[in-house]
Amino acid sequence: MSLLDECVAYFQQPEFQRLIIAWVEKYKRLGYLGGKIKLDELSKKEQEAFGLLLGMDLSSGFLHITYAQFLKKIQQTKFENIDFLDVIKCLQETPIYTHQELKNMKKDKEETFKQSLLQDYQGTSAYQWLHHYLYESHQVTKNIHSNPQQFYIQLNYVCQALNHLPIINHQYLLLSVFSQLITKDPHYFDHDPVKEMFIKGIAYCLEIPLQDKSIEYMNELFYHAGLLRDDLSNNCYICHIRPIKNLMGWVGFYQNYEPWNMNLYNLTQVSSLFYPMPIYIIENPSVFRSLVDVIKQRELNVGLICSNGQINLCTYMLLDQLTRSGCHLYYAGDYDPEGLLIADKLKQRYQEALSLWCYDIQYFDGNAVEQQTISQKRQRILKNIHNQQLKNIAEYMIEKKVFAYQEGFIDIYINVIKSSDKK
Repeated sequence: MSLLDECVAYFQQPEFQRLIIAWVEKYKRLGYLGGKIKLDELSKKEQEAFGLLLGMDLSSGFLHITYAQFLKKIQQTKFENIDFLDVIKCLQETPIYTHQELKNMKKDKEETFKQSLLQDYQGTSAYQWLHHYLYESHQVTKNIHSNPQQFYIQLNYVCQALNHLPIINHQYLLLSVFSQLITKDPHYFDHDPVKEMFIKGIAYCLEIPLQDKSIEYMNELFYHAGLLRDDLSNNCYICHIRPIKNLMGWVGFYQNYEPWNMNLYNLTQVSSLFYPMPIYIIENPSVFRSLVDVIKQRELNVGLICSNGQINLCTYMLLDQLTRSGCHLYYAGDYDPEGLLIADKLKQRYQEALSLWCYDIQYFDGNAVEQQTISQKRQRILKNIHNQQLKNIAEYMIEKKVFAYQEGFIDIYINVIKSSDKK
């Protein structure tokens, strides 16, 4: 047995376990054997073993000793030429790494992971986002070390999806169908963390500012990528609106002034601009129905849209295409907090391409509905309106505690539309 083996066997005694652990921890922290250890509440056996080795009286029950002092004592034994670091390494079942070594190994693992992925997507549409995400997201380090294999697979699918967004080829696909094509799972992009990465990737690649995760924002973001979460139930009512390119379904409804429930699927089939004309947007379906009769009887060259309350993706996308086609928009909604908020958002989005239709305090005359109270939540909505024209109405609502609804304005709307030029 070599002297090193003999020394290792000596320190394998149970009484030395805490002593060895203490020096191992010091080595890990410092990167070398040094500093000072403190062992309190020594057992009788530890007092005897340490005392015999170090030539010290440890009946007080504690040992406070620097490594220099400890090494000097060891050098007074037959183990004087033994490197104590070799001893403690032999005593450990696994390799001993200093904290700095572990930190460096962790960084090396992260960098290897990142570079492997980046090499795979060099020169593709997803590369810039991938590089940004890997070096900027706080979640990356955690994911690499918690489940690197799963994280690698997730990022691969996200990058493949970004490289094959349908909009690249001017196409639209249902998100579930697209997900099936990329991952063989139609719901793969429905849940976090993959969903969040995919959203960030789309926004980055298409240069769309990241916003809150509202349904409205999410639907629009996916639409810009050529992805539709639901293209049939996302719809709006229209009348006398058609694209320049002849699409038989559109033409028939257009020529006969028939109202129809156009959905997002119908809109994605349009590859041309729309005929430019005034477009009147109504919040309420019953008001919309009354105005349909007017433009049909007089064959007016105007279009009608009914948003049926909140503006959904289908309505927004139609309005976007209409403004690009040179149509001017006119919007009318209810005189209540939610109605004014919708009008305010539309005005902010379309600016000079949209006019607020019949928004004036005078229209409260004969139509005002008194409110016993206006909740704090609804007052906050009114106080946060941006457009000055709408602000005036909002302030009047709060002061007088009154609302008004579109049904009371039908005759006013009809007179405005009748003043439009005939077809």
